[in-house]
Amino acid sequence: MGLHTEPLDQEDQDAIILDARAGDLDSLKDIFSTLISPRLLVTCRESGSNSTALHMAAANGHVETVRYILETVSRENSAEDLKAFINEANETGNTALHWASLNGKLDVVKLLCDQYEADPFIRNNFGHDAIFEAENSGKEEVETYFLKKYDVEPEDDEDTQAEGEASVQITKGTEIEQVTKEATEALREETEKLNLNKD
Repeated sequence: MGLHTEPLDQEDQDAIILDARAGDLDSLKDIFSTLISPRLLVTCRESGSNSTALHMAAANGHVETVRYILETVSRENSAEDLKAFINEANETGNTALHWASLNGKLDVVKLLCDQYEADPFIRNNFGHDAIFEAENSGKEEVETYFLKKYDVEPEDDEDTQAEGEASVQITKGTEIEQVTKEATEALREETEKLNLNKD
């Protein structure tokens, strides 16, 4: 009897998703070598969130499971399909990289980005990319990795200012109207001084 090649029912998809979430690599290998065609791995989605097996393995830091999923999909699909699968978003717009970043799974993040060119700049439904998710969750190792790899280090204020240019210091919470008002007041005072000196 050959491997199952017809679309999977939701119960079978959920079983595969659960194995990926748990990092049960032996079970996944068994399923896709004796029961189900590996081509169907890309079609598996969790019923509630529309998340893939890759989402689940990445979120939980199961790097070998992530590697197996990606190698399997790579063997069975075109390069375009592989790229689409890697960057696929779930119901809330999160990719597997979003979830790995959010949970601080640095090994998975490196695998996804270094070997499979996952896109860290895809924004979820909340407007957040994977880099923001790492930063917002306090996952400093992941954030540092992103900043170095993609050269998105914040610019130093001193570097952006040309020599000899005056700088306006704005403290936290200062409204632009207040700065304008103060500048206008200073200009008025200077004008009055000049007018007094002419007399």
